[in-house]
Amino acid sequence: MADLSDIFESEELNEAVKAVEALLARRQPPRRMPGDRTFRELTLGKTFHAREAIAIISNSEPAYPGLKAVLSSGLVGWALFPKDREMRVVLMTQAVLQHMDDAERSVGLVDQPITVARDIVARYVLTGIEFLTEIYDQLGGYEAFTRIASLDIMADLFEPYSKTIKTTNRALAYLHHGADRFRDPEYDFAPSLNRAVTIFNELKSARGAEAYGADYVSRSLLHRRWSQTKPSLALIYSASTIKVRRKTLLEVMLQGEYHFSSHVEYLDEWLGRARFVSDHVFAKMDPPDLQNITSKLLANVEPRRFSAPRLTVEEDKILNSQFRKKFRANSA
Repeated sequence: MADLSDIFESEELNEAVKAVEALLARRQPPRRMPGDRTFRELTLGKTFHAREAIAIISNSEPAYPGLKAVLSSGLVGWALFPKDREMRVVLMTQAVLQHMDDAERSVGLVDQPITVARDIVARYVLTGIEFLTEIYDQLGGYEAFTRIASLDIMADLFEPYSKTIKTTNRALAYLHHGADRFRDPEYDFAPSLNRAVTIFNELKSARGAEAYGADYVSRSLLHRRWSQTKPSLALIYSASTIKVRRKTLLEVMLQGEYHFSSHVEYLDEWLGRARFVSDHVFAKMDPPDLQNITSKLLANVEPRRFSAPRLTVEEDKILNSQFRKKFRANSA
């Protein structure tokens, strides 16, 4: 490799660096505060700090370019698979590519000849030097892009989990309806996973095992998913109730189509509905571990009320029988 010391020490390069630094200083882009966790600390350790990520993403104050976009993709990966670091990293790396591609398209690098001016603006002004050092470099730089799966492949990887997630969300829909009906603990049963499982059992008996199995997974798989993803149950359920044109927000996520710039308008609704699930549904459950976990996660999020998904006549009949006591204390 050629000796680059002459270039790095050249007056021309020093003047170019000063000029770029002056340009950035004049624009005064947002920066990470000295006491805040770095991107690496937030996302790339053993723990994904979802609460802090949510606080940054949902804050009305701007963050340095690209941070909210990459963090939101990390949050999607964590919500879908809280214990799978690799899934998060793939989604965040794809978001890095998207951010850099958006910057290059903004200055015309896709359909116009490359120039030094366009490259400087795309790389250092729009992509951002803090993004390059805090995120791009920490994820592995260019090599990271050679190692990750495409979003199409990721969608295929997500597919085997879709029925389990659908079953979990339907269980939460039953609990949502149960919470709507729950008024006086002396008369009404509180929502619980066991009560949702009982509804599934009755549906299986009514429909037959084959027809039931086409839509839902077994009780053991439901319990496993529930126990492994407790911190994100409300987020996944709320995403399944938000319409994004002809899909739900959850379908967008599972199909690898989530992009912060395209879906930021749904962010407050997504988080707010999840907080409502915590306050309205989980608060009525015993033990209170789900509410404790979720309310801490969404501590600074305002709840947004929404209606439970519509049930079939068959489901409604079974649900009513499960949440209404057959015998009352004062009936004698």
